[in-house]
Amino acid sequence: MNDPFGSNADLFDHKREPDRNDRLIPMINIVFLLLTFFMIAGTFHAAELLEVEPPEAESGGKLPDEGPVVLIDRAGTMAMGDERLDRETVVQRLKAMAGDSAVAVRVKADRATEVRFVLPLLKALADAGITRVQLIAVRRK
Repeated sequence: MNDPFGSNADLFDHKREPDRNDRLIPMINIVFLLLTFFMIAGTFHAAELLEVEPPEAESGGKLPDEGPVVLIDRAGTMAMGDERLDRETVVQRLKAMAGDSAVAVRVKADRATEVRFVLPLLKALADAGITRVQLIAVRRK
Protein backbone atom coordinates (compact mmCIF):
# COMPACT_ATOMS: atom_id res chain seq x y z
CA MET A 1 0.00 0.00 0.00
CA ASN A 2 1.05 3.48 -0.68
CA ASP A 3 1.70 5.82 2.18
CA PRO A 4 -0.96 8.57 1.97
CA PHE A 5 1.40 11.06 3.58
CA GLY A 6 4.33 10.19 1.44
CA SER A 7 7.67 11.12 2.90
CA ASN A 8 6.08 13.59 5.38
CA ALA A 9 5.15 10.80 7.85
CA ASP A 10 8.45 11.30 9.66
CA LEU A 11 7.32 14.76 10.83
CA PHE A 12 4.89 13.21 13.33
CA ASP A 13 7.31 10.64 14.73
CA HIS A 14 9.82 13.00 16.35
CA LYS A 15 9.90 13.41 20.13
CA ARG A 16 9.40 16.78 21.67
CA GLU A 17 12.58 18.19 23.17
CA PRO A 18 12.25 19.27 26.82
CA ASP A 19 11.89 22.99 27.27
CA ARG A 20 13.87 24.67 30.07
CA ASN A 21 10.81 26.70 31.05
CA ASP A 22 8.85 23.53 31.88
CA ARG A 23 10.93 23.11 35.05
CA LEU A 24 10.34 26.70 36.10
CA ILE A 25 6.53 26.62 36.12
CA PRO A 26 6.15 24.43 39.26
CA MET A 27 8.59 26.66 41.13
CA ILE A 28 6.64 29.77 40.15
CA ASN A 29 3.42 28.11 41.32
CA ILE A 30 4.93 27.29 44.71
CA VAL A 31 6.26 30.83 45.15
CA PHE A 32 2.81 32.29 44.46
CA LEU A 33 1.17 29.80 46.83
CA LEU A 34 3.62 30.73 49.60
CA LEU A 35 3.10 34.42 48.94
CA THR A 36 -0.67 33.99 49.14
CA PHE A 37 -0.37 31.92 52.33
CA PHE A 38 1.74 34.50 54.14
CA MET A 39 -0.49 37.36 53.01
CA ILE A 40 -3.55 35.62 54.43
CA ALA A 41 -1.95 34.07 57.52
CA GLY A 42 0.10 37.09 58.54
CA THR A 43 -1.35 39.57 60.97
CA PHE A 44 -1.40 43.19 60.01
CA HIS A 45 -2.09 46.02 62.39
CA ALA A 46 -2.07 49.71 61.85
CA ALA A 47 0.73 51.70 63.38
CA GLU A 48 -0.36 53.61 66.45
CA LEU A 49 -0.05 57.36 66.61
CA LEU A 50 1.79 57.32 69.95
CA GLU A 51 4.57 54.98 70.96
CA VAL A 52 3.14 53.06 73.91
CA GLU A 53 4.67 50.06 75.67
CA PRO A 54 2.00 48.67 78.01
CA PRO A 55 2.87 47.28 81.44
CA GLU A 56 3.31 43.56 82.07
CA ALA A 57 0.70 41.50 83.91
CA GLU A 58 1.12 38.30 85.92
CA SER A 59 -2.19 36.90 84.72
CA GLY A 60 -5.27 37.90 82.81
CA GLY A 61 -7.47 37.03 79.91
CA LYS A 62 -7.70 37.97 76.28
CA LEU A 63 -9.34 41.31 75.56
CA PRO A 64 -11.99 41.51 72.86
CA ASP A 65 -10.98 43.46 69.78
CA GLU A 66 -13.93 45.78 69.91
CA GLY A 67 -14.42 49.26 71.21
CA PRO A 68 -12.33 52.41 71.00
CA VAL A 69 -8.76 52.51 72.28
CA VAL A 70 -7.35 55.52 74.13
CA LEU A 71 -3.55 55.73 74.03
CA ILE A 72 -1.54 57.52 76.73
CA ASP A 73 2.20 57.88 76.27
CA ARG A 74 4.76 58.39 79.03
CA ALA A 75 4.43 62.19 78.81
CA GLY A 76 0.65 62.01 79.31
CA THR A 77 -0.27 62.81 75.70
CA MET A 78 -3.56 61.14 74.72
CA ALA A 79 -4.65 59.93 71.33
CA MET A 80 -7.65 58.16 69.91
CA GLY A 81 -7.64 56.78 66.40
CA ASP A 82 -5.29 58.95 64.38
CA GLU A 83 -5.68 62.16 66.41
CA ARG A 84 -3.95 63.59 69.46
CA LEU A 85 -6.62 64.83 71.83
CA ASP A 86 -6.93 66.36 75.28
CA ARG A 87 -8.82 64.57 78.08
CA GLU A 88 -12.05 66.55 77.71
CA THR A 89 -12.27 65.89 73.97
CA VAL A 90 -11.59 62.15 74.51
CA VAL A 91 -14.41 61.94 77.05
CA GLN A 92 -16.82 63.90 74.82
CA ARG A 93 -16.13 61.67 71.81
CA LEU A 94 -16.44 58.48 73.82
CA LYS A 95 -19.71 59.70 75.34
CA ALA A 96 -21.01 60.47 71.84
CA MET A 97 -19.94 57.01 70.63
CA ALA A 98 -21.62 55.29 73.53
CA GLY A 99 -24.95 57.06 73.31
CA ASP A 100 -27.39 54.89 75.25
CA SER A 101 -25.42 51.67 74.81
CA ALA A 102 -22.65 50.48 77.09
CA VAL A 103 -19.44 50.78 75.12
CA ALA A 104 -16.24 49.13 76.35
CA VAL A 105 -13.33 51.58 76.28
CA ARG A 106 -9.81 50.20 76.24
CA VAL A 107 -7.07 52.34 77.77
CA LYS A 108 -3.53 51.56 76.66
CA ALA A 109 -1.08 53.51 78.78
CA ASP A 110 2.68 53.31 78.64
CA ARG A 111 4.33 51.46 81.52
CA ALA A 112 6.20 54.66 82.45
CA THR A 113 3.07 56.85 82.45
CA GLU A 114 2.46 58.51 85.78
CA VAL A 115 -0.81 57.80 87.57
CA ARG A 116 -1.65 61.51 87.55
CA PHE A 117 -2.39 61.19 83.81
CA VAL A 118 -4.47 57.99 83.96
CA LEU A 119 -6.67 58.46 87.05
CA PRO A 120 -8.27 61.77 85.94
CA LEU A 121 -9.23 60.13 82.64
CA LEU A 122 -10.80 57.16 84.44
CA LYS A 123 -12.71 59.50 86.78
CA ALA A 124 -13.93 61.65 83.85
CA LEU A 125 -15.11 58.51 82.02
CA ALA A 126 -16.99 57.33 85.12
CA ASP A 127 -18.57 60.78 85.55
CA ALA A 128 -19.68 60.63 81.89
CA GLY A 129 -21.42 57.29 82.53
CA ILE A 130 -18.82 55.12 80.82
CA THR A 131 -18.17 52.35 83.31
CA ARG A 132 -16.81 49.57 81.10
CA VAL A 133 -13.13 50.48 80.97
CA GLN A 134 -10.40 47.92 80.29
CA LEU A 135 -6.74 48.62 80.95
CA ILE A 136 -4.46 46.94 78.44
CA ALA A 137 -1.39 45.07 79.66
CA VAL A 138 0.80 42.41 78.07
CA ARG A 139 1.33 38.99 79.58
CA ARG A 140 4.72 38.52 81.23
CA LYS A 141 6.88 35.99 79.43
